[in-house]
Amino acid sequence: MPSSTASPRSDRADAFALVRSQAAAMPAGMRTIAETVLGDPRATAAGNAADLALRAGVSAASVSRFARHLGYDSYAELQRSMTRALERSDHERRETEIHAGVAVDDDVATVIAKVTEDVRTVMSDTRAALDPTALELAAVAVSEARRVVLYGVGASGVVARDLHLKLERIGITSSIADDPHNALTLASVLGRSDVLVITSHSGTTTEALEVAAEASAQGAIVIALTGRASSPLTRYADHVLLGVSGAESDLRPAAMGSRMSQLAIVDALFIVVAQRTDETSQPLLARSRTAVRTHHRS
Repeated sequence: MPSSTASPRSDRADAFALVRSQAAAMPAGMRTIAETVLGDPRATAAGNAADLALRAGVSAASVSRFARHLGYDSYAELQRSMTRALERSDHERRETEIHAGVAVDDDVATVIAKVTEDVRTVMSDTRAALDPTALELAAVAVSEARRVVLYGVGASGVVARDLHLKLERIGITSSIADDPHNALTLASVLGRSDVLVITSHSGTTTEALEVAAEASAQGAIVIALTGRASSPLTRYADHVLLGVSGAESDLRPAAMGSRMSQLAIVDALFIVVAQRTDETSQPLLARSRTAVRTHHRS
């Protein structure tokens, strides 16, 4: 059932965000190209595929595969996106020690600076990576669904639960799966009027893949929140909402950054759904605020 619904990535803000967030998970050959791109962004944007291949020590075909791995139809599209990124972000993307990750001997002020700077970078990269067309189509699917099932493994489960609570507040029936067996059971009874929203930053978690495959086989619409445009999870997805991860250190796993990215995407998805269902969602939101008002001290 999966279909290609995303707009061309050349219409998006920042190709370098995609390269930076996905480089670590790439095969060795592609990782070399990614390092070359990030090592001299301006030279990459100014040259062509042959120039990049020469600098990276790979074939032109490898450069084309690299572009497709990131979700572009061609290297020309990737190059246009890189050029646009440089034009729009000349003063935003600077490399400083703030991105080096939290160290065991950092003082408290430095920890605060590094963590908040990483959050800023993650949010900026998420804005660049997230496709507005995919988000809109996902919101349409959720707002029109008979039923929505949500599932995520580990930290991604926190994100799934956050969306579940949000949707319940505006009257959209949703179920949150607590374990793989429960998730597979819920996925198996979905149909063409239903939606599965599945969160997995790597897009390679066995449980997530099994649940997505089951929902897709039953004809349900699958929405994937993932950090890799070419992950196995996207094969089952009708709509892919692409996030990013933050800087990683021994004290601060990248999962924290990916979760913040996914939470921002969930928030955006919820808002667009609420906009589409404004007549019913606004009264329900007002009633829910009134219901809990007595539990807040003024």
